[in-house]
Amino acid sequence: MKMKRKVLILTHSDDSHASSVRNYLNQLGVENFTVITERLLKDYKINFSSEGLIYTISNGEKVIELTPSWNIWNRRIMVPDRNKGMPKDLQDLVTDECEKTWDGLLMAHKGKVVNRPQNHFYASSKLDQIKFAIENGVYVPDTIVTNNPSNLEDFYEKHGGNICFKLQKGAVIRTTEGNKVIYTNKVGSEQMKNASLVSSHPSLFQEYIDKEFEIRIVATDKTVTGIAIHSQDSEVSKIDYRKYDFENVRYEHIEIPEHVANFCSSMLTHYGLHFGAFDFIYSKEGRHCFLELNPNGQWLWLEEQSGYNLTREVSENLIE
Repeated sequence: MKMKRKVLILTHSDDSHASSVRNYLNQLGVENFTVITERLLKDYKINFSSEGLIYTISNGEKVIELTPSWNIWNRRIMVPDRNKGMPKDLQDLVTDECEKTWDGLLMAHKGKVVNRPQNHFYASSKLDQIKFAIENGVYVPDTIVTNNPSNLEDFYEKHGGNICFKLQKGAVIRTTEGNKVIYTNKVGSEQMKNASLVSSHPSLFQEYIDKEFEIRIVATDKTVTGIAIHSQDSEVSKIDYRKYDFENVRYEHIEIPEHVANFCSSMLTHYGLHFGAFDFIYSKEGRHCFLELNPNGQWLWLEEQSGYNLTREVSENLIE
């Protein structure tokens, strides 16, 4: 029988994903160790020696040697808490040194890492994802990235005004009214009056696909699981399901067609990933339309809303 690996979890405080996986591992009797990464400097000691080429981490009670018998879940590494009295340049230096230390561990570790930072970076290009999908016969909504207003106007006319704007990378904007998330938004005639604004930076626009429902697919080395998000049940979430309306939007586990499952697995392999969350639209015409891959996407809310045990699949992937 194959021995279960030990698991190091790199996360942040109040991470419900890490708590759910840790509880599952404990139920199986799998040794695991969690680092709350923002508390690295206060609560942990990390050490690397060229003599043995081994990292060690301790929390004051336990010391672990990160031999290849450990797998690592790179769940989410945060900026370390620093002395607020430090000059900003020194705070930035401390942050950079911590980041380089984690990168060194995650890039060089001989066990499984879910996922390595270099592969995460490679996989995070939305345009490269689109290119890979199209080359592998998967439908992608017509897309442009441009800072040329006339190109945007032509694209708008091409699709009869049925287009939307998306960010290539998610962002939270700090305002006087608090933090604001920029969602996917449809572009109408009023917005097109300000088409010249795209001159300020390249912007991504996409053909808007009328949805039957949306799908988030959670893929690991061995599993590809689809959860349907019936975002069209609510006016709030129709354009972007991230405008959550849990009271009115249904979530359910669905079977994924073989060609879609194979595509998700091949994209993970292409980017060297062991985990990824894929977003698709299931169109009114019954077509699976690829939107994007998030190499470190959220999934626990899908489990809570659908009742399907994704924790088991994510955890089992970590101990193989």
